[in-house]
Amino acid sequence: MTDAVTAAAATKVLAWDGPTRLFKWALVAVVAWAWITDELAMTTWHVWNGYAVLVLVVFRLLWGVVGGSTARFATFLRSPLATLRYGLDLMRGREAHFLGHNPLGGWMVIVLLGLPALMGLSGLFNADDDRLLIEGPFAAKLSDAAVHVAHRIHHYGFALLEIAVVLHVAAVVFHTVVKKDRLVPAMVTGTKPARAYADANAATPGSVIAAIACLVVAVAVVWGGIALAK
Repeated sequence: MTDAVTAAAATKVLAWDGPTRLFKWALVAVVAWAWITDELAMTTWHVWNGYAVLVLVVFRLLWGVVGGSTARFATFLRSPLATLRYGLDLMRGREAHFLGHNPLGGWMVIVLLGLPALMGLSGLFNADDDRLLIEGPFAAKLSDAAVHVAHRIHHYGFALLEIAVVLHVAAVVFHTVVKKDRLVPAMVTGTKPARAYADANAATPGSVIAAIACLVVAVAVVWGGIALAK
């Protein structure tokens, strides 16, 4: 039994390091909680949730520069032509296999970072019509017309985020069922089966100290920025 376990472990390689996986599931939880707190009119929680979203986005931007190899933007953001070529190969069933994000998935990462960032930023200026139920920290500095614009951005931003999430889930299901690429287990365990991948045969993990530093900087940027702008 021990030899079998060892052999199975030997056929796995690192795809996603711990900080990258923690970020992904934290963002999923925070976005879900944002929807719940909005539906239940839990305004205080909703505002704090928005701050958490911004902290996570800033962390991921920093981690995309200094994090593990598969987390770095430079390793998975490819040109529009390369992305189109991958999409055509995918439809023909001749696509390359990637240890990290494939070209289409890489750009989806940007969408799934940009839309929560838009939600968080617009929320800072958002308020309800009478400014009694909810009011962002910067809303008091704006006219009613400007707050209304922020409110509409916040509202439609979430609609776009819902569409992006549905597309993302559909892509994961497609790759899992059709392509037999178990993406969800990989984002939980951090490993994928060993094989010849187009980007790398194994990931290099990011430093835990660097991850903590990125989180501290992210908190300082968000809270410091809000404090200075008030």
